[in-house]
Order: sequence, then structure tokens, then C-alpha cells
Amino acid sequence: MSAQTVETFAGLGLFLVGLGLLSEAVRTLAARRVRVVLSKLGQMPASSIVTGTMLGVVTQSTSAATYVCIGLLNSRAIGFGAALTISAWSGVGTSVLVFLASIDLRFAALFAISLVALLHLTSLQKSGFGRPTSALLLAVGVTLLGLAMLKESGQALEHNPWVEEFFVFSSESWIYGFLIGLSVTLVMQSSSTVSILAVAMSAANLIPLVDAVVLVCGSNLGSGLSVAMSASHLKGKARHLAVWQAMVKGLGSLAVLVPMLVIAASGKWGTAGVAGLSVPVSIAITFLLLNALGAALAGIFQTPLLHLLDRVAPFDPDTQQYEPAYIIDESAEDPETGLMLARKEQARLIGLLPKVLAPLRADGEDDPLQFSNAERRELGVNLTQRVASFVSEVVNRHPNNPDLGGLLLVQRCNSHIEPLLNALHDFVDELGSLNQATARENATSGAMTESLHLLLILAADQAGGEADLGEMLREMTSDRSEVMNRFRNEIAVQSAGSGTNRESMFVAATLFERIVWLIGQVSSDLVDIGRETSSADA
Repeated sequence: MSAQTVETFAGLGLFLVGLGLLSEAVRTLAARRVRVVLSKLGQMPASSIVTGTMLGVVTQSTSAATYVCIGLLNSRAIGFGAALTISAWSGVGTSVLVFLASIDLRFAALFAISLVALLHLTSLQKSGFGRPTSALLLAVGVTLLGLAMLKESGQALEHNPWVEEFFVFSSESWIYGFLIGLSVTLVMQSSSTVSILAVAMSAANLIPLVDAVVLVCGSNLGSGLSVAMSASHLKGKARHLAVWQAMVKGLGSLAVLVPMLVIAASGKWGTAGVAGLSVPVSIAITFLLLNALGAALAGIFQTPLLHLLDRVAPFDPDTQQYEPAYIIDESAEDPETGLMLARKEQARLIGLLPKVLAPLRADGEDDPLQFSNAERRELGVNLTQRVASFVSEVVNRHPNNPDLGGLLLVQRCNSHIEPLLNALHDFVDELGSLNQATARENATSGAMTESLHLLLILAADQAGGEADLGEMLREMTSDRSEVMNRFRNEIAVQSAGSGTNRESMFVAATLFERIVWLIGQVSSDLVDIGRETSSADA
């Protein structure tokens, strides 16, 4: 392997590692402030474009920007319309690195790294401000140094026969270059990286401007497709937001590629840059236009695109309520965000518990869904386990984080919700199996059902933010022995009922007692979670 090839891959490695370090440094330095600012700006329609551009500048990745929008959307910090606009315009901000690649970067990279050395020599990196600042400067320096090495190695590869043969092949048809850009981006998960490579190669006269633009158009579409593919596990509006990003990228590529190919076919497209600019700067401008035009066209045609989204990524509203509405795997990177979303998801899960009793309730007000009790149980348990897995993932990634106490309390509450859910479904099975129940059996089963329904409604309200209900639930669930003895005595004297009914009624009464106790445990957990969160905020 030649020295030039090694330098090329070394530069690419430094650049990709630098991007990772930069993302982590920015998240550590300003994760909470960035989230607060974005949520506030996202609520103002006129500022969504600026907010999206800022988000792209900070993350330098449309994938990361899309997942930030999904997190804000799931936490109800922004609406769906704002999330669409912010994610669409985030690509504009990612063009910063492509413009940087068109200028001299080595001095800037070395200057940033020299500042890191200065912080270490003066021991300032040990301070609360110096540590994240040092990490940020190092990430910037490594990223820019990788860009500089890519540019320099690209010039050295100009006379490499393999490289020349490869680009001769890709220039035989625009479709080859387009597919190469698309495929490489799907692997590298970054259109800006491919565009920077195109800048380096065009600066070394390895590819003409037309082929470089085609390559960048392909990478732009590949970026959108990679977001949609990586979010295939999501449901509902989160899934729509990821597919929306692919549509935005596709519109941008179409808006630039078609006119460019028409002009090139007419012979009016030269090899020099646009409007007297250099070829690298022209490519950077093309990258900017791809993202800006895509976002603008998506805004203009938003209504038909949303109808298309419903066709491309449909979801069943009946099963949607049993899918996570707040938590996504990517949120585990930030423990504070993870705790907030886990609490919201758990509160929503507790809010679904009263619906379990819908088959037993005479007024039928709870749930029109056509699910059997077994299907409801499976859907509910799956949601509970997904919340538990998410919290475990956050804890495992950040074992020493200040939010650990709150996360462990959420996990403890979850350990009570799952048996509560199973006990409720067993209760429905037992009372639903009564055969020709007598009036007294119906009255007893109805009293137990309505009592549980009331307790579950109160628990749902407490989880939803009415913290003062905790004391009421504690009193209502603390001692049920007198009530249980009354239920058992009523069942024992119901001699008119069949033996099968009496057995089911006794089992239901035992389950009733367990459910009441579990509701009390969940309510106590919610009180502890609220107390822990309040102390952490203070």
C-alpha cells in the first residue's frame, strides 16, 4: 500500500473520529442548554428555519439532527409541523464543513490543538470549564486536521493509475457517479464526508466539476435514505419524520441534478467553477443548494408530501398506543433526556391501565379497540419491557451520572407495573369466564371492577402530574382486609351459583387484593420519583 493511500485513509479516519469527538463534546458542553433553546425556538414558526440551520451547524449530521427533532417531538417540546421544518433545514447547517474543506485548514487545526496543549500546561483543563473546552478544541482540531490531510492526499493521488481508472469509469455515465455517491454515503452515514472527498478530488483535478456535482447529489440522497433506514424500528410520527428527511433530500437532489444534466448535455457547462469561483467552492455551494432547495420545496409541497408519507409509512392507530411514544434508543446517549422521556413513557403506560378493565365495564366507555384480552396483555407487557430495556440501557451507559437515582426509581416502578398489568388481565379472564352469573355475582364482580377502575384512574392522574393524589392512594390501598373479608363472605354464601363460578369469583377476589397492593406500590414509587426529581432540579 502506497504512502499516499495510507495518508488518505489516515485523514479520513481523523476526520470521522473528529466528528464523533465533536458531537460528544458539544453534547457534554451544552446538551441541556441546546435542548432548551431548540424547544423554545421550535415553538415559533418564523424561527424554525433558523433553528434547523443552527441544529445542523451544531450536530454536523442530518441523522443526528433528525433524532434530536424526534426526541423533542416525543417529549412534546415541539409540534410535528415545527419538527418537519427544523429537520428539513438542518442540512443547510451541515454545509459548514464542506465550505471549510475548500480553504486552507492545517493552520486552523494546529492552532486549535495548540490551545489544548496550553490548557494542559496551565492545568486549566482540570477545571469545570476547562475540561469540556479542551475536549471541544481537540475535536475541532482533529476534524480540521483530517480535512487538511484529505485535501493534501487527494493532490498526491492525482497520478495514481488505479484512481485514474476508477474515475474514468465513473465518468462514463452520470448514473455511475450518482450511485457511487449514494452507496458510499449509505455506508459512511454522512453526505458531508462524501462531499468533502469530492472537494479534495476536484482540487486535485481527479474529477471534473460535473462529475463532482453528480457525486454530491447521490450522496445527498443517500444521506436521507440512511436516516429512513436507521429509523425503520420507529413508529408513528417519529417514523414519518425520518422518512420526511429522505423526501427532503430527494427533492434537493432532483432540483439540482436535472437542470445540471440538461445544461451539461447542451455543452454549456464548463470545467471551471461557477461564476468565476474555484471548483471546490462551487461544489460547496452546490451542497448548500441541495439542502436549501430540498427544504424550501418540502415546505412548499408539504401537504401532498404528508399524504404521501401516510402511504409510504402507514401505521395502525389501534396498535399505535401500545408503541413507545416518547423513548427512542438514541435518547439513551443523554441520561437527563433519557430520564425525562422514560418518565413520560411510564406515565403514559400507567394511563393505559384503566382500559384493561374495559371488557368488564357495563358502560363500555373505555376502549373501542377490537383486541382480545390476550392480545392486550401481550401488547402491554411488550411496552412495559421496552421501557425497562431503555432505562437499563441508559443506566449501563452512564453508571455515574447524577440522574442515576431517578432512573433506578423509574426502573423500580416498572418492576411493579408489569405484575400489575398481568394481574389485571388475569382478573379480566376470571370474571369474563363466569357462566350465567347470578345477580349477586354480577353485583360483587361489578363492585370489585369499579373499585379497581377508580384506583387506576387516580394512579394515572398521579402519574400525569397530580402529585397530591399520592397520599389519597396510600390511604385507599393501605389496608383492605375488611373489604376483602366482606367480598369472600358474599362469595361463600352465593350457593345459587355454579361451583365453577364460585371458584372464579374466589380467584378474582384474590387477584383484586393483589392488584390493590400493587397499585399502592406504583403510587409510592411515583411519589419517590417526584421527590428525587425535585431534589435534582434544586
